Amino acid sequence: MATKDGFKMKAIRLLGFLASLGFLVITVRGADMNASAIVLKMDQTRLTAMVAGDVVTLGRLLSEEMLFVHSDGRHEGKTDYIKNMTAGDTAYEGVKTSGVQAKVVTPDVIVLTGAQEMRKKVGPTWTDTKLNFMSVWRNENGTWRMIAWESMRPAGNSVVPPKP
Repeated sequence: MATKDGFKMKAIRLLGFLASLGFLVITVRGADMNASAIVLKMDQTRLTAMVAGDVVTLGRLLSEEMLFVHSDGRHEGKTDYIKNMTAGDTAYEGVKTSGVQAKVVTPDVIVLTGAQEMRKKVGPTWTDTKLNFMSVWRNENGTWRMIAWESMRPAGNSVVPPKP
């Protein structure tokens, strides 16, 4: 009898432990979904600030370690990006995003991918641009900031053919 009761107690403890793990997984997933929603909203705020030329808001949203890799291959840090916007060398109109997905890499790092269409001014020239992008957002002491951006122009089919 003692063995049977001991087995029941171990089984109850094990079920309780497994249930708590399930709760933990649900809690972490809920936190991930909440963080993703926050980052997606912050990215929309960033786009609005870009179009408005609001460098104060951009300054708050971009990490000091920010690295832009533009679709033409240029690299730019936060300071130069803000300076170019302030000088009027870079401007945006009609920015629209589509197919944006958030991937939680760690609780403090989220990667966004998607597509953008916009009218962009670089120097004196305005162009209509379609891009695919990937941005990385990092939680810096409780504040989500974009730390990396890479954009590329969509090109032809890059599907690798199956091997015989």
